This record gives sequence, structure tokens and C-alpha cells, in this order.
Amino acid sequence: MISHHQTACFGRRTPMLAMLLASGASLALIAPSAAFAAPDPAAPAAATQVAPAEPSKDELTDIVVTANRSGAESLQKVAIPISVVNIDQITKSGQGNLSDLAKFTPSLSITEGAPGFNKFNMRGLSTGGYASSDTSDRSLVAVYLDDTPISLQGQTPDLKVYDLERVEILRGPQGTLFGAGSMAGTIRFVTAKPSLTKTFGTAEAGVATTEHGAASYNIRGMINLPIVSDTLAVRANFYVGRDGGFIDNIGLRNKQNANSNNTYQGRVAVRWTPSPDLTIDGSITYERSIARGLNTAFSGLAPYTILTNAPEGTDDRFRLYQLGADYDAGFANLIVTGAYTDRAIGFDASVEPQIGYFFQDYGSALTPQTNKYPLFEAPTAYSDALARSLPAEYYQIDQKLKDYMGEARLVSKSGGPLKWTVGVFYEQQDRHLRQDIPVPGFDTLSYMNYFYGPFNVPGGLYNSQTVDGAFQPNDIYSGLQDVNEHQFAAYADGTWHVTDRLDLTGGVRYFNFKEKYYLYSGGVYGVINNKPLTTNATLKSNGFNPRGNISYKVNDDFLIYGEVAKGFRYGGGNQPVPLDFTPVPAGGNPNLAQQCTNQLASYGYNTAPLTFGPDKLWNYTIGEKAKLAGGRITLNASAYYIDWSDVQSRLRLNCSYFFTDNKGKITSKGLEIETTVKATPELTLSFAGSVNDSTANGDIPTVGAFNGDRTPYYPKYTANFQAFYDRTVGSGEMHLQLGYQYQSSQNTNFNNFTTSLVAGKLTATGPSQTFAVIPESHNLSASATYNIGNFELGVYGNNLANGVTVTNIARATYYQVYQAGSRNTLARPRTIGLRAKVIF
Repeated sequence: MISHHQTACFGRRTPMLAMLLASGASLALIAPSAAFAAPDPAAPAAATQVAPAEPSKDELTDIVVTANRSGAESLQKVAIPISVVNIDQITKSGQGNLSDLAKFTPSLSITEGAPGFNKFNMRGLSTGGYASSDTSDRSLVAVYLDDTPISLQGQTPDLKVYDLERVEILRGPQGTLFGAGSMAGTIRFVTAKPSLTKTFGTAEAGVATTEHGAASYNIRGMINLPIVSDTLAVRANFYVGRDGGFIDNIGLRNKQNANSNNTYQGRVAVRWTPSPDLTIDGSITYERSIARGLNTAFSGLAPYTILTNAPEGTDDRFRLYQLGADYDAGFANLIVTGAYTDRAIGFDASVEPQIGYFFQDYGSALTPQTNKYPLFEAPTAYSDALARSLPAEYYQIDQKLKDYMGEARLVSKSGGPLKWTVGVFYEQQDRHLRQDIPVPGFDTLSYMNYFYGPFNVPGGLYNSQTVDGAFQPNDIYSGLQDVNEHQFAAYADGTWHVTDRLDLTGGVRYFNFKEKYYLYSGGVYGVINNKPLTTNATLKSNGFNPRGNISYKVNDDFLIYGEVAKGFRYGGGNQPVPLDFTPVPAGGNPNLAQQCTNQLASYGYNTAPLTFGPDKLWNYTIGEKAKLAGGRITLNASAYYIDWSDVQSRLRLNCSYFFTDNKGKITSKGLEIETTVKATPELTLSFAGSVNDSTANGDIPTVGAFNGDRTPYYPKYTANFQAFYDRTVGSGEMHLQLGYQYQSSQNTNFNNFTTSLVAGKLTATGPSQTFAVIPESHNLSASATYNIGNFELGVYGNNLANGVTVTNIARATYYQVYQAGSRNTLARPRTIGLRAKVIF
């Protein structure tokens, strides 16, 4: 399929220890955003959670998590690297989007191009960006809503972080308990469950203003209603908001603040306890996000400005139906869950600079005209007027996804020497993608008739539909992808309490995966010799993925642990690459298929593989969790080493086609630290940071990586600092919050070279046209909240110093003369907001 930013021309380890020691030496000064939680006064704890002892004002509040899927445990006693994001703090600071999670935890990086179009990277495991048209590209980080996986590579739904108990971020492979999508880690949204005993609710409204942009607003509400006391209750919430745009479009689209986004979200949850031994939960979640533009601008224009001739934006409709039951069978709890996801995703881009060459003159004696080829002489420099004269390119991708999953697991009771979990999991996913790129007037305005006519159709004139099998006339690409997947898994995980201090944990997951993949492509970009390309592929994979963990409690407040775990990711199908083994005549130019054939041969391929298989990794982690100074300080640190092999890497041929194969190895090692300090009864400080060294282990020709090259799209350093100050002021409570997040620079490619294989050795052949450096970011935020009675008033500011600007860069290549610089993805600039909340 054609990627909107990569279309081509037709015819054409010491530093880690130092960081750890430094953190220990500064415990009295620093502390993490993700390591303490203040519960929402209107949100009672879920029935499944253990109520911790009430801490004194000088102690940190204990955090309870369910990351091991075997019941509630204290965060400090869970022997894996895990962070918990505090929902109340996010709300007070005016940060509630999915991408905001990366600001509150180490080792997580999120690249977002528009609402619902995002890519999660963790611990340096990345080989490049994502293509919205590639259904075979799979996520390395799993995102769950309770027990339901909702992640989709590059397109995880942008659910607002609202009415949740917490967000748990598990770092490292979680394949035993969470499956194939959790190769690098897992993010769990744990929703607030209905209370069976109390009626309560909240209502909130907010407004904000953004520099260079339009105003934003949102309203949200939640209500909990016991229907039958102690037996049946309903909890419902809603969110309606508009994020004002901040990018101006000066093309024929001609719209100020063009990238506004409207979001509508709601959830209704029911809890029924027909007997003391049985709890049944059901819910419906709905989200609709409509963005009128993308968060991109051209680097050669005024700040926050783009020039396109057609609309851009996204449209995401997400519906999730969940049903679960928890039955106390005496010796264990039987937990059964099922879910159905129905999602429709639309993506529109306007990338006419990439097709400008179709309409320019190539030295003929023809006079440029407005209604036939050529439209203009070959340009020598960019101009706004020239860009506005290009026919609009309506790059459109529409997807429909239906997913059915079911899971059953037995979880043993606590108290004995052995605690275990066994379960089975089944999922079926059907995904249909339709890609279309209509260009009004293309059939008559482009060079198709001049260079390639007449055609073997009535009248002899070019028609995209009749000549190249497009969906309609004036259509340069038409594509379909249908993917049908089935997966079954069985897993077991157990912990042996060898002594009251020593625990040994082991687990294994068996998986069996099947996929059918179909592809069709037509239009001038999807044919060879006017014949549409098709693919029918079937693939299967199965295997086992183990993990082992050892933990030792030095004392009640100090835990050390080590873990070895295997992660995996399923394979997929490839698009076809055209072949033509006919010798090129002496002095002649190879056609497109011959170009592809020659380039495949230079990389050792006779043909592009029809499918590619799973990749896998082994992750080795050591860590500690400590509670110090009588509970006033927590210090959690982990170090990891990862061997990633059979990496799913994409080879992009110069003939414009690409495919994925299992090639190369990547090694990633790093250190993560989180610490929290209760400096005074009123002041809490937190710090979290990570350092990562993720590099190619040997050459990887498919992505042009040389041994030792850093992986793209991941920062070497991340850090965040938070300060929270709470005290009584008058008749109410004042809460002040100050935050700072840092990410070092990232590269968009492994290196700044074009490469090829010469005598079987990867060789640099020149400078890369696509390599770019995404600058480091410094995000400063602050908020003040005053609670009096049932009312809460707040003011907040995000990106206050405009220290976060460019988050991605797509450089213009062969079409530089038609586009004003690179297409840069931009963060929302300085935003100041007000919010008001009532609790009833």
C-alpha cells in the first residue's frame, strides 16, 4: 500500500551505575510522579482492592495495583518494574490525553500525529516510524482497558484519562499474562467500578486558551447510583470537549486554526452481586473523535502554518462492550471476561506536492494551460503560488475493525506457600482497510496521455478506472486489505513462597496464531503494465514463551528482584513487489518491475517474501524497591538488558515498493529510577528518569543500519520532576503542582546514509534524504487548585515555556520543489486553562 509520506515517482553500562548512585545520594531532595496517589474523594475504592492502613501525614500513601492479575497488591511488593499514574493529578494539571502518559513515567515515548494516531515505544525497542496504511505492522506495547486489549499499532484510541482508578504502566515483556502485543511493555487503564452502597457524582467544566490557536473547552460528569442496595449499581460518565486548533492552512483549504478536534466519550458500567460469591460487571464504552486537521506544519513557512489544497483530519469511532464475572469457588477465584470491539477509523491527508511531477512540462514544445497537460513549466524553486496550483490530492484511508475476545482464568487464594494463576485466551479480529487517492482532473491534466497513450480502451484516452483498475476515474491509487486473525493461548503463572522472604516465580504461555491476508491495489501507483496487483497469504505460528522471577525481601521495606522473560510478536503478510526478469536492452532504461527485480537481487532476494514471521526477545531485569525514612521515601530502580532477534524490519526499495522480513538483531540496555519524598506533611517531591542505549547488533541491511547505530524514535534520556504542595487555606484546601519533563533528541532513521549491499556487505552510498533529528523537549507545567466544601476551582498551564515544539519530522525528498520544507509534527504550544468541579 502507498504511505502518504513516502510515495515515490512512477516509472521511477558505567553511566547507569553513576545515575543510580546519584539518585540514592539525593533522596532528601528528589522524588516520582507515578509513585503516590491521592484518591478522588468522590470515587470509593473498588471492591477488589485491599484498603491499606491509613498513613500518617508524614508518610506516603500506599498504592495498590493488580498488575500480576492475581489480586490486589502493594506497588512496593510487586517484583516487576511498574509505574502508576495518578488520575487526580492529571486532571488537576489539565493533562488527560493518551500521549500525556509519557510525561509521568520513565522509558515510555509516545509519538502522536493526530488524535488516535500514535505510536508507543518503550525501552528503545523501535526500528522506525509507522505507516497508517500498513495493517501488518504490529505494536510492541499493549494497551488494555481493564482486561481487554485495545491497542492497534499507530492507532490506539485516544481515550480521555477520566473516571479511572489508576493507569498501570508495566515495563518489559508481559507475554505470559498479557500476550503477544506486550513485547516491550503493557499499559492498563483500570476503570472505577460502581459502588453498591453510595449515591454520588461529579460535574466539571473547563476552558483554555492556546498560544497561536483557538480556545478549547470541555465538560464532563459522573454519577453512581445503587439500584438495589449491596446488590446492583450503575456508574455512568461522559466527556464532551473541543481542543482548539493552532495550525493555520494557507492553501486552497484556507482555514485558521485548522486542526481543531471534537471528542465525545461516554461509559456506562453495571455491577451485580447476586450472591456473596459472585460479582458480575458489564460496561459499554463509546468514543468519537473528529479532528479537522493534522498536527503538522511546513518548516519553510511561518510558524504553525501549512499549505494544502484539500482537507486533512481524522475520524475515529470506538465502541467496546465488556462483560465479566468473578466467582469465588473456595479454593480459587474463577474470572471470566469477554469483549467485543467495533471500531471505524478515517484518515485524510492532502499531499499534492508528492504528485507535482505528473503535471509539469519536461522540455516539450507544449504551452502550459489550465485545463490540459502541462499545467506549468518544470519549476526551479518553491513558491506558494505554484503549490496552490497543484490539483488537490485526497489521500484517504478508511478502516473497519471488529474484535472478539474471551478469557477465563483461575486465581488461587492467598495465604498458602503457592500462589498460582492458570488461564486460556481466545481472540478473533477482522480488519478491513480501504485506501483511495482521488485527484480531480488527473486523467486529463497529468502526463499519462502525452507519454503513454494511446491506451487500449475505447477512445484511447487514459482513465484511471478502465486502464489501471482504480475505484473511479481520476484516482491515482485504490487499495484494499482484508485481515482475518485467530489466536488461542493457554498460560500458567505461579509463585512459590520458599520462605517468608524468598519468592520464586515461573510462568509460561502457549500460543497458536493464524492469519489470512488479502491485498488489492489499482491506479497508476498500484499496477504494473496496467495490471492491478493482488496478494493472498496465509500464515501460522505457535510456540511457548516463558518467564522466571526471583525476589528477596531484605526486610519489610526493602525488596530486590531479578527476572528473565521472553517477549514475542506475531508476523503478517506483505504487499506484492513486481518482478520482471527480462534482460534490459543495451542502452535502455529498466521498467519499474525490472528496477524492483534488480534491487531485490542486490539484497539477496529472488522475490519478496509473501509473509514474515514472529520476532522475539529475551529481557533480563534486576531491580529493587525500597521504602525509607519511616515511609517518607520510596526508591525504585531497575536495570535491563534486552536481546531482540529476527527483528521485523521493513525494506523500502527505490522502486517505491516495500516489504517486511525478519532480519537483524537489536540490543537494548538501560536504567530506570523512580523516587518519591514526603519532604514535609504539606510537600511531596517526585522524580523519575531513564537512560537507554539501544543499538543494532550487527548490520541490518533491510533498514540500512550499521552495527552500533542507535534505534530511531527513542530518546537516550528521559526525566520528569513533580512537586506537590497541599495545605489548609481559610475554609478550604489549596493544592499546588509544578512539573517538568525532559526528553533528549531522537533520530528518525538509524543513520544519515543511504545504503546498499555491495559484494554482500552493507555500504553507505551517500547522505540520506529522510534522516532528521527531532529536538530535545522541555515541558514545564503548573497548576493551582482550591477545594472548599463540595466545590473545586483550578487554574493550570502546560508547555509554559514552549519547550516542546517538534515531535516528528518527515523530510521532503524528490518533491522538495513543490513543498515548503519538511512536514513537522508539532506539540500544542503554551496553554492556560481554568476548571471548576462540583462533587455531590
